[in-house]
Amino acid sequence: MTPCEHCGRDTPDEAFCTWCGAHRASIGPAAQSRRHDYAAHAGEHVAQPSVVTTLFPHLPRHRAHEFRWGLIGGLAVIVALVGGGLIVASLLAAAVLVPSLYLVYLYEAQVYRDEPAKVLGLTMVSGAVLGVVVSIVAKALLHTSPLRPSGVGYLIGATVVLPLIQEVVKPVPVLGLRSSGKFGETIDGLTFGVAAGLGFAAAETIVNVSRLISTLPVHTSSANWLSWVIAYAVLNPLLQASCTGIVVAALWKPKRLAKRLYAFAIPLALGAHVLYSAIGQLLEDHGVSETVALFFFAAVVAVLLVYIRHMVHDALLDEAKDFGFQTVLCPHCRHSVGAAAFCPLCGGAVSAGPRTASPAAAPIAAGGTSSASTTSSAPDAGQAATGGANA
Repeated sequence: MTPCEHCGRDTPDEAFCTWCGAHRASIGPAAQSRRHDYAAHAGEHVAQPSVVTTLFPHLPRHRAHEFRWGLIGGLAVIVALVGGGLIVASLLAAAVLVPSLYLVYLYEAQVYRDEPAKVLGLTMVSGAVLGVVVSIVAKALLHTSPLRPSGVGYLIGATVVLPLIQEVVKPVPVLGLRSSGKFGETIDGLTFGVAAGLGFAAAETIVNVSRLISTLPVHTSSANWLSWVIAYAVLNPLLQASCTGIVVAALWKPKRLAKRLYAFAIPLALGAHVLYSAIGQLLEDHGVSETVALFFFAAVVAVLLVYIRHMVHDALLDEAKDFGFQTVLCPHCRHSVGAAAFCPLCGGAVSAGPRTASPAAAPIAAGGTSSASTTSSAPDAGQAATGGANA
């Protein structure tokens, strides 16, 4: 154990400080902020717009590829369905693709700990219910009102007012979990916000395409459908999830709103949602290529993902003091290490792992013996999948 060059606390003599997470081989603010090494998924840059490692922050590194392949495989199925002229089936598959993956993630990571009904009820279920209600009311008001579908009033209502209303109502049920002592970390707030956004998006998609589902034949021409299906039923859920995740993460600890990163979070989420909707509608109205619109939608989602990663990374570094020093199986490098908030070997946050008890959870004194820096390879993937979390 040697003193950390940044925080001064005794830490295992490895690459990263287990208390503050700083990279010990460097000096200055860059070593402490360590933007080159994302705290929730060691080895990635903070600015890397990865869907899985951003929206599924409790996944251990060796399990992330399974969800990537699940997402890629789901997209391949959707493309195949569109290519085969099964448009209705592709819409339904796209609507549930990301929410289904997220349900599996919640089960694998056990973020809900011992309250699955409460957590799922206040996140995905409440999001789906709100999605149905808001979408039905919006369709009734916008399509039966005297506003012309091509008029300025309709455009403002559909692309400005509606997104703002959605971002106000989606986080409300989720914030009920904030008062629980079990879910005090910002990374938990992000996860719950994303779940609510995905539930809302799935319901919104099904309501909005219900007429297509009921009128389109089983087989129809696949021309011009692929970009629309991907943009509307795949990128839209990622938008809804990212915006709600940002809003909830910013509000999870309100005192953080005094910090610039969190102060800009809610305006960014609201502005991105409005921009996504308004520009998308304008591109459609002016006959711009659907491929161009698809790139625009993807760019907005990528910006939101990068912002989420900065919030999560900052929160994990800031909340490091909340954890004790114990032996854990790191969810990132899969070594048994003496760690507090960060693995001293890879720098990954211990809390960014499954919420199950570590196989070796024996507390160690801060000035402990050489066992504090002992490392060993995980015996197998099954054990590694359950280790590395502060229960």
